[in-house]
Amino acid sequence: MKPYSILNNLVFLNIETANDSKLINIDAVKIKDKVVTKFNKDAEPSEVKEELKNFSEGLPLVCHASKSDFNIEGEFLDLLELVAILFPELPEFNLQYLKNRFVPQGEYRSVSEEMVEVINYVISSFYYENGYAIPMSILELEQWNWYKYISSVNMDDVKCFANNKPAALENKEKEPYPVFALKDYERLFENEAIWKRGGRSYTLRPQQRDAAKVIREGLEKGKITIMEAPTGLGKSMAYLLPSIIYTHLKQEKVILSTNTKGLQGQLVDKDIPNILEALDLKRDVNYTLIKGKSNYLCFNSFEDIEYPTDMKTLLGYVYLKRLLTEKQFGDIEEISEDIKEKFNLNKLLEQCFCDSELCDVDSCRYKERCYYALKVEALKEAQLVVVNHSLLLKWPYQSVAPLQNIVVDEAHNLTKEAYDTFERNLISYEFEKFLDDIYDSKGKNGYLYYLSKRTKKENLPLSQIESGIGACKNQIIRIKASFENYISTSGISREYNIKEHFNKLNPKIADIMEQLDYLKDDISSFNMDLEKTINALKNISTLEKDKRLKILGEKVENMNDYLMLLEEVHSQVEEDYCFYFEVDRNFNWWKISSIPLDVSGAFYEKVLKGVNSCLFLSATLSTDKGYNNLRNILGINISSSENKEIVEVPPIKPIFKYKEKSAVYVVQGMDPNDADAFSEEMEEFILELLNNVEGNIIILFTSIKRLKLFKEKAAEKLKSIGIDIVESKKDIEKLKLREGRYILLGSKGFFEGIDIPGDTMATVVLDKLPNINGKEPFYKSLIDRNIEKGKNYWNAYAAVNFPIVSIDLKQIYGRIIRTEYDYGALFILSKFESNNSTVRRLEKQLYGVPIIRKNKFQIFKDLNYRRVRWKQINLYKIMKEVKVSLNKSILEKKPKDIEKFINEFMALEYSKRHLKYDVDIQLEGKLEIYICGEKVNLGVSRKNIEEYFRDIYYKR
Repeated sequence: MKPYSILNNLVFLNIETANDSKLINIDAVKIKDKVVTKFNKDAEPSEVKEELKNFSEGLPLVCHASKSDFNIEGEFLDLLELVAILFPELPEFNLQYLKNRFVPQGEYRSVSEEMVEVINYVISSFYYENGYAIPMSILELEQWNWYKYISSVNMDDVKCFANNKPAALENKEKEPYPVFALKDYERLFENEAIWKRGGRSYTLRPQQRDAAKVIREGLEKGKITIMEAPTGLGKSMAYLLPSIIYTHLKQEKVILSTNTKGLQGQLVDKDIPNILEALDLKRDVNYTLIKGKSNYLCFNSFEDIEYPTDMKTLLGYVYLKRLLTEKQFGDIEEISEDIKEKFNLNKLLEQCFCDSELCDVDSCRYKERCYYALKVEALKEAQLVVVNHSLLLKWPYQSVAPLQNIVVDEAHNLTKEAYDTFERNLISYEFEKFLDDIYDSKGKNGYLYYLSKRTKKENLPLSQIESGIGACKNQIIRIKASFENYISTSGISREYNIKEHFNKLNPKIADIMEQLDYLKDDISSFNMDLEKTINALKNISTLEKDKRLKILGEKVENMNDYLMLLEEVHSQVEEDYCFYFEVDRNFNWWKISSIPLDVSGAFYEKVLKGVNSCLFLSATLSTDKGYNNLRNILGINISSSENKEIVEVPPIKPIFKYKEKSAVYVVQGMDPNDADAFSEEMEEFILELLNNVEGNIIILFTSIKRLKLFKEKAAEKLKSIGIDIVESKKDIEKLKLREGRYILLGSKGFFEGIDIPGDTMATVVLDKLPNINGKEPFYKSLIDRNIEKGKNYWNAYAAVNFPIVSIDLKQIYGRIIRTEYDYGALFILSKFESNNSTVRRLEKQLYGVPIIRKNKFQIFKDLNYRRVRWKQINLYKIMKEVKVSLNKSILEKKPKDIEKFINEFMALEYSKRHLKYDVDIQLEGKLEIYICGEKVNLGVSRKNIEEYFRDIYYKR
């Protein structure tokens, strides 16, 4: 018989605290001398603390993730820490994930018992994978508090659990692939046998098939295609199917560019492999995800890290070592945020990522094992390549994988990325680091410092170099003082960072301009000394192949870029440019920038020129003037003049019934411009809203100040009624939970990318319409440019603002409905009046969704009516979907049990659709249906509903 626990003389402890921090539940399992004792209490902390102490008998306490705030004395062992060291490659470390990953399915257990099971299977799996021996890397952790436990386990117990793991699925004979021809492309959507193979569910979507046809024609005929494909169409499959078949038949690469990591992960982990499996192309089509160098860990850099002396840093060091050397894993972004915090990894990661300058794959001694080198090699062979927009705009892999065919998903983000990519700037702290990377004698660092150690110092002008660096750094300080003086004498508020136009004709910034000129002189002088030094080094034969010498030469070119920027800011003769400065509100740093107002030519040259085909698509891409904004900004019109056919697909009609299952409520009488008063009014409104909606809520802010004020005002009150506030993107998953209630507070970065299916989150609140700030330097420059073309100010503002605000608003609204069963409401807490021309145009972008402008009492009354109606629509829809299976399921049920069975059956179907079943169907006697405890007036639907249940129940 297998033991209850591999480990001995430990207490496995779980503490649950209610939102009011008063009521708690403690459950624990004690393993002492292989004897198992359990403990479970619901009580106040003061009452149970002594009991738990007596129960524990001084044994170490095993908890998951961290030591509880509940003050208990004793040694704590962290389960998360153990699993992370033994299995560093895991993407998650929450208890539910670990259970699913390691533990065979079994009966329900308490959390503490689940922890015992997880550790049993984690340790047994670890030993099984390592040949029942401890790897050398773990031996470095002899002082770790877990070491004595994992190193002294009984191997018979370990093997017992290892042998008890679920057996691998046998290689059963797979069902034969249905007969089809790849060249049929989009007609394959109609062949259900392909997609239902293996028990998958599938429903033909004509709009998806038709979109795929247009995309295929764009690939085959070398077109540039622009398409708005709404949520629910299945746009990923619409472009992946033709892309996969095309790349297989024509042997041309297809680059798939997205904006978010979430979509990249979905493509490479799910969508692409599923389609390749369905089409039987897994052996024929290679695909990969590639990022910029700095996203990967580097073997060479890791070896240069100073060996840690404290245990926390050593744990992080061993974690990275195992990740790199034993798991052959090197993607920094895939490391869990919890682990970065747990092991204080950020400092270590800064020392061992692939340096974009220092890294040379071809000459690296770790080339055969280097994760990044393997990614580049995979890039050469891959037919499908997944990237992000930022990398696409830079595309450093042209020699390895030339841009042939491009699919840009989430294309609405590409315009902003283009401006960001082609902006040039000088940021004070980055420039100081740039100088230190060249030569830092005090820190014993820098490329030149290293090279000087390999030769005779007297032959190099190191004193001039050091003097030049010192002059540049001193000038940085003087420029900071000039900015500080300008801001203080001008009476500029320091509530936020200061961001202004850099107008050389403004006499108030004359001193700043003068100090920047001095910096330009210092950089120029320093650069000359650096070039002399490099020439001297080139004459030393022992340094001939040292890549640091090559990098120093590149540093000179970078310095020239800084000089060009300073010259541009000084002269400002370049047309269609925005010159601005930004200063940290605490004067910690300053920045000067130059942004081209027209990036069309640069984008065309960098991306579009020479491509065979390109597809731009998104769920929110058009404005009221179609795709003109996208065409103009990204130089698509240039392609037209180069005889490239441009196809603009009219926006595809929505898949979901937005008009029937959602509403936009405009709350009257609130003024976001008075931030203090607004925070109080908003607190009152949110508290009322919580009583009128179910589930979790997203509150989005266009102002960080309003977000902070609301949180300060409302946090305590919300906590007292059991509402948790979350603000991190890693907490978005909590919005899917039904246990407890959550409010997510987010700013512009949360306007998109939140995908919560079902009714756990059906409410979004927006503080104010996300119009642009016309005084912000970049937007002001665009507006001024339109004025110069003859427009009045408001028309010029609208030309810049509307494409941005319309897409933002559609993205915000899009958080509500993610599936055909979703429903919900968007609340706007500011003026959204129909007499405003911009608002009228925006209403046309919102799919005909009803806009209700009333006071709070009337709004909540309307909402409660609609909410029941939305749930009624779902009920009728699901009833139709399950009628056949429900009928079959009740054949052997007794008549008196059918009513209960139907409700249980429907509850299960609701859960499959991420919905809460708050319906009560009563059949005995007169048919009655209750939703949320309220009797539903079936009205005109009564006949159909009665016939439905007559077929199932009465006729039987």
